[in-house]
Amino acid sequence: MRKSIISLALALGLAFPAFSDELTIKPDAPSRYTVVSGDTLWGISGRYLQSPWRWPELWRMNQNQVRNPHWIYPGDALQLDYVNGQPRLSLASDAMREVKLSPQARPEDLDQAISSIPADAIEPFLARPLIVDPQQFAAAPRLIAGPDERISISQGDRVYASGIGETGSWQAYRLGQQLQDPDSKEPLGVEAVYGGDLVVDKLKPDIQTLQVRNVAGEVLVGDYLVRAPKSSFINYAPHPAPDHLQGKIISIYQGIGAAAQYSTVALNLGARNGVEPGLVFGIFKKGGAIEVTDAHGKKKQAQLPTEQAGQLFVYRVFDKVSYALVLNSLGAIYVNDLIATPQNE
Repeated sequence: MRKSIISLALALGLAFPAFSDELTIKPDAPSRYTVVSGDTLWGISGRYLQSPWRWPELWRMNQNQVRNPHWIYPGDALQLDYVNGQPRLSLASDAMREVKLSPQARPEDLDQAISSIPADAIEPFLARPLIVDPQQFAAAPRLIAGPDERISISQGDRVYASGIGETGSWQAYRLGQQLQDPDSKEPLGVEAVYGGDLVVDKLKPDIQTLQVRNVAGEVLVGDYLVRAPKSSFINYAPHPAPDHLQGKIISIYQGIGAAAQYSTVALNLGARNGVEPGLVFGIFKKGGAIEVTDAHGKKKQAQLPTEQAGQLFVYRVFDKVSYALVLNSLGAIYVNDLIATPQNE
């Protein structure tokens, strides 16, 4: 492990601090905080820590709790105290007893619980297939006609498909760009372009009739159809990526030139590399080359250091590719920017 940390630091030109460093609480951190609607666990932790991704240490979470975090609701009161000199955040109790945060269930709807990160920033992407196998497209149902022989389809239109075998909700999509590893050039998968949602109106053997519920980009005759999965927000607690994981941003969703806060980006790391939802990566930018003059007046080339430019949170993982939300950035984020375990701020 020590060797892998050193190798990564040399590769990125960084010196990574140990995760055993003592947590430093912000001077203005509240000793007691009441959760309000719209809060996120990331945002709450940011009230206490310069590096919110270190919150499992502040909340004393074990590995199981990181993957299956406790639920916290608006109205809950959080208490900051110290145990053996180390800060700890826990649920406050009216009774004179210690109540540590731990996985718990409530009879209320879990949708009322606050999310790890801003849910509305990634919710549109949670139930949409983003990386697909092109061979599966050949066997998928397809839209074969729109109203009045139109190719482009609008919300509320009745359309016709072939190959659908069951009622319910479906999604329209088409093949997008081929993603590849920027270094090895290995194909990593095809990114699908989501069009919109449809619901089956009439199910007949040869031709099926559907109604378009909504159009996100455009729905076209010839689009492929996939059964819409049930949408579910998986509330993983952010935790730092392991020291041995390093990669690059390979795509900015929807082809935008640069990413900023709450942009979705694709990474050249996936489940086969050990990536899981909830991992937090630092985004690093290589310093440029400059010309410097030494003490003897001789000019030479020097490399500016690699600097952390932000952090991102992984929320959806495929075998070779994962998708992440940029949580913060000091400037524009681009394809080929480096990702690695985040630095303490």
